Parts: sequence; structure tokens; C-alpha cells
Amino acid sequence: MKKMSRRYTSVICMILGASVWAQPREIFNGRDLSGWVEIGEPGTWGVEEGELVATAPGNYPNWLRSEREYENYHLSLEYLMTGWCEAGVLLQAPEHGQPSRSGLKIHLRHNDLDQGARSVGAIYDVAAPLVRANREVREWNRLEVTVDWPRLVSRLNGEPIQNLNLDLHPELRWRHRRGFIGFQDLGCGIRFRNIRVEELPDKERWIELFNGKDLSGWQVEGEAPWRVEEGCIVSDGGNGYLITDESFGSFLFQTYVRTTPLANGGVFYRWKSRQNRGYEAQVYNVPDTTNPTGSIYGVVPASGPVPRDGEWFVMRIVSDGTYSAVFVDGAKVAESWGLDMEDHGRIALQMHSRDSRIEYCAPRIKRLDAE
Repeated sequence: MKKMSRRYTSVICMILGASVWAQPREIFNGRDLSGWVEIGEPGTWGVEEGELVATAPGNYPNWLRSEREYENYHLSLEYLMTGWCEAGVLLQAPEHGQPSRSGLKIHLRHNDLDQGARSVGAIYDVAAPLVRANREVREWNRLEVTVDWPRLVSRLNGEPIQNLNLDLHPELRWRHRRGFIGFQDLGCGIRFRNIRVEELPDKERWIELFNGKDLSGWQVEGEAPWRVEEGCIVSDGGNGYLITDESFGSFLFQTYVRTTPLANGGVFYRWKSRQNRGYEAQVYNVPDTTNPTGSIYGVVPASGPVPRDGEWFVMRIVSDGTYSAVFVDGAKVAESWGLDMEDHGRIALQMHSRDSRIEYCAPRIKRLDAE
């Protein structure tokens, strides 16, 4: 375990004194939703009296996200609840999937009851707040959050509520480090104002495996037809593979996936050849099967919710020596500490069923030994 560096100590000191932060940028203009995107049916969010409000609450899983993504930053905002209320401030939220599980969610409630990791100020279902510091209904609360990976530090109404090293937390270390800032609609009346961000330097380095235009850098093997459609890699039926030219070892891989019913495929890693395909993270959205989506095929079957056909989900694969884990929409669904194949090889996307379709979007990889 590494000792806390002076830089992280500095981050904590800065959040303890708001005056230290220079010229944060307003990301809500108080007039309209410019700079924000409604996910789901539009019309849930609006602006009243210079405040961002849930105008038609009850449309979960709708949520509102920033127009652009952020990695490291200082966020400050104020919120007011008009009555009984639950809500969430989303951080590092991905484009698709369940934002509170793949990214981070600071849980908000109207009262200060001790609900553990579902109390006010908790990192939802993971880390209870250090103290509960929210005010009464119809009073404004001030929330401040600093994300400077791996540190997350937050305050509510001047009280420290979180101080985490995300890299050392088993439930958080593989969450998204870059994503959108957002607000959930959980069916309650809530208002936000004075939403400001000051960006800090980015640190994460990804290798994009697909240019969004053609299949440069990939090789086709087998009969499955592969093509590019609307910036994603698509195959409609057949049995075959799309394989990277480059090999990788010790990495975090990510891709968004969408399937039609009964589509069968997967992501192979540590691939050497057709005869030595390495390991497969299965894509097969059929519950009650031996190896549903997220299984390390033939090694560890996935446990947990199975994604729905027709909806995008995010798959993440960690490959590091004898260890591997697969995450689906932020949930760790399969894990093994006993892999014996060499931790080096190519990535291969598979299509393995007829009369169905699989889309793989934005595949990318991050070398773990480069950090």
C-alpha cells in the first residue's frame, strides 16, 4: 500500500478551503439546458427561477448528464428538496449502461437517518458517509466533490463526508475514471443551482482499438460478416472472429455491446491462434444458461443480472497475470485468481450465431503496467 502523497494531501487541503479554488466554470447557465443532455424521454428536466428542476418526476431510469465528459475535477453545487425525496449526483458516468454502478453515485435523501451506504452522502451501496450533514427539507445544501484519481474527497454543508483512495477500494477501483456528471430522476422534487466545475489534469491513458470508420488494425477470421455501421462494429449472423493486429498483456479492456435476441458471441483475450484462443468473456443474454453474459467461458459462470437484448451495456475485462474479472454495467459478474494461460495475446470479437446481430462500440484498452 502506498503512502498518501503530498499531492493528495494538497487536494484534501484545497477542498477544505473553497477560497483556494480559482475561477471554477459554471456548467449550468440558469436559463436553459444548454450544455446538458436528457437521457431517456425528454421533458423530465427544466429550468425555473434560475434553478435546474425535475419538472416531471417519475421517469426513472431517465437522467440528465453533462454534454461532455470529465476525469479529474472539483465540483460544487447546491440542492434543495421540496419534500420526501431520494436523488443522486452521478460522477464518472458512462454513455451507456447503469450510471450509478459503472460510475459513482453520491446518494441524496431528505432526512439524516443512518442508512449505511444508502445514507445521505454515501457512495451508493459502497461507502457510508463519515457524517450525515444534510439540512431540513426546503433548505439549500452545498455539496463539494473533488475527484483526482485515485482520491475522492467530498463535503456536505462544510462537513467532510468522504475521503477515499479509489484504487485501494475493491468495489471502486475498476469503476469508470472518466465520464459524465449527472443527476438522477428518482421520482422526487429536487432543485439544483450554482453548479460549477474546475477541471484538474487528466491522468488516464487509453488505446483506442477502433477508429469508428473502418476495420483498420483488425483481421477477419471465419465466415461471420463484419462491417462498420454508425461508428460501431457490427456482425449479422455467422460464425467468426474479428481480431486485433496488436497483442496486449496486463490490461483493462472496455466495449459497449448491444444484441438482438439469442445472439451469441464474446470477447476473447490472450488469443494466440484459432487453436489457442485464450479466454472468452461470453456475450449471451439468456438467463438460466450455463454461461450467460459476462462468464469467463468454461472457467467461471457469471452471476448477477443479465443485460437485456436491444439495450446497450458496457463490458469491462481485467486481465492481469493469473487474475481476471469481468464487469457488466459496473457489476463484477465473474472473477478468477487461477488462470494459467500466458497473460499476453490479441483481442478477438466473436459472432457465433445465425439470424442475430451483435454490435460492439468504442472498444479500447488500457495497459495496467503503464500506470
